[in-house]
Amino acid sequence: MSVNLSDNSYLGLKVEAIEGTAVKPDKFIPLISESIKTNPNHVADRRMKGNPFKSDDILRGERSHEGDIVIFSDANNVGHLINMVLKKGVTTGDATNGYTHPFTVGDPKTYTIEVGKGIYAQRYFGVKGENLRFEFVDGKMQATLSIKAMGQFSVGALSEALTGAGMVSLKLNQEYDLNPNTGLCVGDVVTVGGEDLTVLTVDPDGVTVTFTSATVTASIGDPVRLKKQTPSYANLIEPLFLGNTLVGVGADETAATISAGAKATAIPTYSLVWNKLANLLSAPASGSMDPIQLLPQTKEGEITISRLMESEVQHLDWLNRVKQAITIIATGKAIGIGVETLTWRFYKVKLITNEEPLEVGAYIFDNQTFEILYDTSDAKAMTVELVNRVIGTDYE
Repeated sequence: MSVNLSDNSYLGLKVEAIEGTAVKPDKFIPLISESIKTNPNHVADRRMKGNPFKSDDILRGERSHEGDIVIFSDANNVGHLINMVLKKGVTTGDATNGYTHPFTVGDPKTYTIEVGKGIYAQRYFGVKGENLRFEFVDGKMQATLSIKAMGQFSVGALSEALTGAGMVSLKLNQEYDLNPNTGLCVGDVVTVGGEDLTVLTVDPDGVTVTFTSATVTASIGDPVRLKKQTPSYANLIEPLFLGNTLVGVGADETAATISAGAKATAIPTYSLVWNKLANLLSAPASGSMDPIQLLPQTKEGEITISRLMESEVQHLDWLNRVKQAITIIATGKAIGIGVETLTWRFYKVKLITNEEPLEVGAYIFDNQTFEILYDTSDAKAMTVELVNRVIGTDYE
């Protein structure tokens, strides 16, 4: 019996040059967990055929591909997750003292991502982030990215047999899709008949894949699986920590950022969670069984904070719906004269809840949930600035 350990898996990703056109992932991030699923929407064929049983077959429906990726957020890797939910601006800086990447609310880049699963890889292309959530687990910043994708390739099946020496191409059957080779790329390795074959071309006919002449024998219906890559983590750094994060609250963004600029003025927070939701439109349309586009709709987000209650002011601000601003600055290690930094600025927030529960022998806390709002005076809701060692073209 062959069994496979999850610890042998990986997450690979790469920005797509053309939205929805797969590329071979070449950057790797260690996973905490992953739960992406393809739903082919199989349903019983309920047509009347003179059969007294419910059905004699299954029909395909409109497909979807979605789920969560969970990682520890370090200053290098987290940029790719942010790049899937926000729009990157112009990168400045250099490798000596760090690159600065600004992000604003807007249409993000699409990615191809790949997850190692046992003896094969599951690849998703046209990937964007539906929601990006940050929280601290045992003091370490953890990011959960909920993604949606425009398609996938993991394993197909032969429609024609491979008969031994001199094989230079294979054809995939169309039981899953009329263009089953979509998602494969030049340079991929596929395994069929026990042989590893390096892809030379992915034919526009949608079914044919060519490779260097090889000796391979396989029957119609045999699986053609995408082989896992060997991940490399040469530039892996430690995650960002709650202990190195400062939270500033003020009447506006300027005051909040000044507050977050020093430990003496920042607000000590005992728990901190924030998320940005894109509400992606991901519906199949004519020409595709999969979502043909992933379009961000109305954006939203919220912040949850637990802090010691020091006065009645926050309770009053909750009752009166008073505008506040929040800046979160997480710092890491030095880069030359610079420093790894992840800064989130929220220009206008208002309290949805402000609970002050009482427990015997415990301090009273303000357990707060803020709605992130659009600030008409600043003409924005949030901005992000990331300083790290990653050249800007890696996000482009």
